[in-house]
Amino acid sequence: MALSLPLAILLAACSSSATPEEQADYLRRMAQRGADLHAVKQSQGRGTPGDREECLGAYQHLYGGRNSPEVPHVGTDGADAALAEEGEDLFVESCVNGTPAPVPAR
Repeated sequence: MALSLPLAILLAACSSSATPEEQADYLRRMAQRGADLHAVKQSQGRGTPGDREECLGAYQHLYGGRNSPEVPHVGTDGADAALAEEGEDLFVESCVNGTPAPVPAR
């Protein structure tokens, strides 16, 4: 019985879905990180700030693409993938423009 209780707690913690606020926080972080990368590239003269392909490549390299462990679990594989795609899009848009892209209401 002692082993089953911690396992049950762990399973419950792993299966919980991110709240809309947690999802929005993730998206805001991705947008800010994209803008931050733009600023770093610009200040260091590395790459071409505003280049979409470079920004996408940086996202893939830094966060593992859409399979990033930073993407909060939403509930279903489809919903998780949609949130990951939205985070990627916000990162790239922010990286290209140099300012955090607005996060849509959840």
